Amino acid sequence: MKVILCTHNSGGVGKTTLAVHLAGVLSKRGDVLLIDCDDQADSWKFYVGEEPNEESDSNSVSVDTRPGISVITNPNRKRLKKFVKIEKYDYVVLDMNTPLANIVQVILSSDPHIIFIPISSSQRYKGLNNLEPTLNIIFEMEAKATFTPEVFVVPLGISADEVQEQVNSIEDKPSQCRVASEMINVQDPMQKAVYLTKKYIWEYSEYQELENYFEDLLINI
Repeated sequence: MKVILCTHNSGGVGKTTLAVHLAGVLSKRGDVLLIDCDDQADSWKFYVGEEPNEESDSNSVSVDTRPGISVITNPNRKRLKKFVKIEKYDYVVLDMNTPLANIVQVILSSDPHIIFIPISSSQRYKGLNNLEPTLNIIFEMEAKATFTPEVFVVPLGISADEVQEQVNSIEDKPSQCRVASEMINVQDPMQKAVYLTKKYIWEYSEYQELENYFEDLLINI
């Protein structure tokens, strides 16, 4: 089982966009569990099409949605072993704001293998300014983990060079911290896809090539 964490301590920077599209790519390789740990539950709503109810929040009920994907809401970030058979999944994707240093281990009894930190064009300055505390916490996670996770800052519609400059200025960051290649700026159609039509961006004919972008992010997983 591979654990993928999509995180940032700012809202609106692309965590849900990244999480659902990575889950979509991974579902072609094996069974995926997406765990939505945010109060807004946008990843859950993308797949389920409605707000989570009290039962789904309190009992951590997983729902099978698209082929190969199950989704669960866990805003309280509780341990899931007694609710879900985590080990039956090939991949687990977590959508959450910046975690405490040990929270992924608490939820899954496993550390993340790879961490993605998105920065979208609509929140570029907020995302860049708040990148340092996010990397600082992952730096702490790395110190407590049993292995060193790969960390990628993902420019969603902004310059990779601009992101790299910000990363270079941060002292306490993970040892394997890199900036991914930049995605073209498709902010408006991406917002429509994720929050309105509940489609992957590549399901629009004019953006089919973007599936390759998300596949390339996962080339080593």
